[in-house]
Amino acid sequence: MTLNIKPTAVIKTIVASLAIYGGAATTVLGAANLTFAAEPTTAVAMIKSAASGSFEKSTFKINGDWKIVKENGQTIFRVSEDFKTKNGPDLKLFLSPDAVRDVTGSTATNNAIRLGVLKSSAGSQDYVIPANIDLSQFRSILIHCEAYSKLWGGANL
Repeated sequence: MTLNIKPTAVIKTIVASLAIYGGAATTVLGAANLTFAAEPTTAVAMIKSAASGSFEKSTFKINGDWKIVKENGQTIFRVSEDFKTKNGPDLKLFLSPDAVRDVTGSTATNNAIRLGVLKSSAGSQDYVIPANIDLSQFRSILIHCEAYSKLWGGANL
């Protein structure tokens, strides 16, 4: 029995296999023992902006913008390159169920989730929001000096 298969048909089959399964495909054909191999494919991370805005002053001026992005399967709170605020001894970021205007230094951590220590008082920085966090339950992200219970300011989501 002889198989009459055109090489273009084989290539189309390999390409279709890659598209469907997203990985490497190898095909061996009958008596001719032809092998075509394709390199594994790598998915490119899609970045989607979920929210963005500017910071609001509470006690100290905060310049710059922020956005929440989805990147490589993570949700990230990203601060812009032009971010700048006064340095403090114990600045941390918190997700708060309250709007910035409704929070004080003494209430900033009430029912809030700590995202981490503020990495720098100036420049771009990223903070991963844990996967188990439902952002619809929060109204703001706060910059707060925890040691002195001083609210720097924040951003309404």
